Amino acid sequence: MTSLDPSVLQRTAVLFLVFNRPDTTREVFSAIRAARPARLYVASDGARANKPGEAAIVEAVRRSVLESVDWPCTVHTLLRESNLGCRDAVSGAISWFFEHEEEGIILEDDCLPSSSFFPFCETLLEKYRDDVTVAGITGDFRPVTSNRSPSSIGRVGYPLIWGWASWRRVWNDYDATMSLWTGDPNDFPRLATKPRATRRYLRLVFDAVKQGEINTWDLQFNFLLQHARQDFLHPHINLITNIGFASGATHTADANDPNAALPRGEVEFPLEEPVEGRAYEAWLERKVFVLRSLATKAKNRLYRWSAMILDR
Repeated sequence: MTSLDPSVLQRTAVLFLVFNRPDTTREVFSAIRAARPARLYVASDGARANKPGEAAIVEAVRRSVLESVDWPCTVHTLLRESNLGCRDAVSGAISWFFEHEEEGIILEDDCLPSSSFFPFCETLLEKYRDDVTVAGITGDFRPVTSNRSPSSIGRVGYPLIWGWASWRRVWNDYDATMSLWTGDPNDFPRLATKPRATRRYLRLVFDAVKQGEINTWDLQFNFLLQHARQDFLHPHINLITNIGFASGATHTADANDPNAALPRGEVEFPLEEPVEGRAYEAWLERKVFVLRSLATKAKNRLYRWSAMILDR
């Protein structure tokens, strides 16, 4: 494997989304610190007024990150005074990031990356910068391993945002209100070809977002990819461990969840050519984006899935 020189600054900017979890924030920041990005953006939602003591924790998390930047780095901050909630805080932070950067890497405070995640994203951001069929890059490979080479690239028609990267050209089309969603998957060519159970699931959750039943930002991004018929690129090995599953978490409280503590590997460089097929997409449509039970159960499952972004 090509070694990573710790003295080299990562050229690509990183947006780090933090809130109220000092332990996971510390671990993820250690990985960012090792990557040494030349530009670091730190965004934090404000503490919730109905959570006694949270303001002190939020302030401590912010201070811990900002005081630990000990490499040559330009730091930008977006530190909210009041709590905006998951949808507006996260999507607003990403919009702020792309107002300043044409492209970049986004990490949340519970998404611990492998060391090769950063050059993996940087390499593909540069290579696919002008390819409008590609919306982003992810290090999140939930099956963990594959019979493909780990360093080969696959396409998946969903935005997998446990460690990802994208471009301003993509985010410019993001709409938190999902104004283009009609309520009928058959109005959208890509959705119309999905398996029936996936169409039912996506219709259910897109309706819930548009009706304000779920305070999230990522499902709107999912709809953007379906509407624009764009893809994320992924390796064939997992580069991200979600370390946010714990008993104290609001939504990711089950440490035995199959998505918790997934093992990470590394990709080798140079990366290999893209492979044919969409095996990961088919896996997700069997395991995640599928409605097999009552609508209420599906919505509850959705709350857990989407809330993994930031634990509110």
